[in-house]
Amino acid sequence: MAEVFFSCQPIFDKDLQHWGSELLFREGLENKFPSIDEDTATSRILSANFLACGGKAENTRYIVSFGESSLMDEIPLSMPPQHLIIAVTDECLPTQEIVSKLRTYRTEGYRILMDGKAMTNEWRNHLELVDIFSISMERSKPSEWEDVISQFSQQVFLARKVEKQDELAAAQGCGFALFQGYFFEKPQIKRSEDIAPSVMSLLDVCIIINRNPDDIDTLTKIISKDVSLLYKVVASANILAKTKTNKISNPRQAVVYLGVQALRRLVSLLIMTNLNHQHAHQLQSASLTRATFLSMLDTNVRGFDRDEAFIVGAFSMLDVMLSKPMEDIVGELDLSSEVKRALISKEGVYGHFLSLCHDIEHANWNGLVHWCNQLKLNDKAVLKEYEQARSSTADMTSSMQV
Repeated sequence: MAEVFFSCQPIFDKDLQHWGSELLFREGLENKFPSIDEDTATSRILSANFLACGGKAENTRYIVSFGESSLMDEIPLSMPPQHLIIAVTDECLPTQEIVSKLRTYRTEGYRILMDGKAMTNEWRNHLELVDIFSISMERSKPSEWEDVISQFSQQVFLARKVEKQDELAAAQGCGFALFQGYFFEKPQIKRSEDIAPSVMSLLDVCIIINRNPDDIDTLTKIISKDVSLLYKVVASANILAKTKTNKISNPRQAVVYLGVQALRRLVSLLIMTNLNHQHAHQLQSASLTRATFLSMLDTNVRGFDRDEAFIVGAFSMLDVMLSKPMEDIVGELDLSSEVKRALISKEGVYGHFLSLCHDIEHANWNGLVHWCNQLKLNDKAVLKEYEQARSSTADMTSSMQV
């Protein structure tokens, strides 16, 4: 796990109702610019704010800055267009490739934001791509933009750094539609917990996608070996899938829901975050041991499904990894009711098996015997299978860490 910090400053519409927020990566609780490159900062924001926190409310909008590399790698497509406003950084030049990408994003339903300087620099011949122009009240008076706003009536103008009542009134009178600044609220520094997939897992997925993108089984096998990556794949599938007739019941289903192209973009995003936190290794290993153990159990218990049991084991420690209540986490994932019930309250058939895992891990042999009797299992055989799962997990995870 790792704490990811970001500045969140609200934006208001002409009726002074909350319209959305701008997210900017920060390295701590102070509102200071980070020392890392822009693409890495963007990727960390997206990974922590979307994938570690699940889907967003229907009317939530976030402005996130994207540099040239992120735009060319189609990183914005990892997030739903109804929630994401693509802010093109000042360093981006209107090359043929970038202009083509921006047209693609707009076709997909994303809105593009640029600084007002775009009207006089290299972007002046491509202003039809811009949905929102951002104007700093620190650099300009609202009256200087009144004629421009009237001329570009199809676009929206955002007044930044509004700090006084008279600045707000002037901007409203000149046609600005969105407003941001200390007059409304200072930026809040927020923190989010994120868990990082193994770099080796990500690279393995990249290799398979490039060599044989139709090999869903191999992709699923690799993803299933890394709890963090599996969680982010499931979360991303939930965020991006427009229609799903069935609940996600196994890793393969999550991969199919996501699709190869979206998976490629997700892996690119996760590689760019450059997060590999070794102190999360123990929790991920324990979760994977549970998942492997539950999926290999020889049981005839009614309602038990090996694929769902794997998901239960793999996700059983996400509340600790993400420092969030399990109820909040599973509420954002399209899992079956029995899986959710087990993860939240350890109830139902999978909940009993999770309790069995817990007692084995804590050497509670009375508890082990109780659950084996309850589930009609042989306690010696169960212990042997658990040790096999732990050994198998150790072999897998030792080759994954970077």
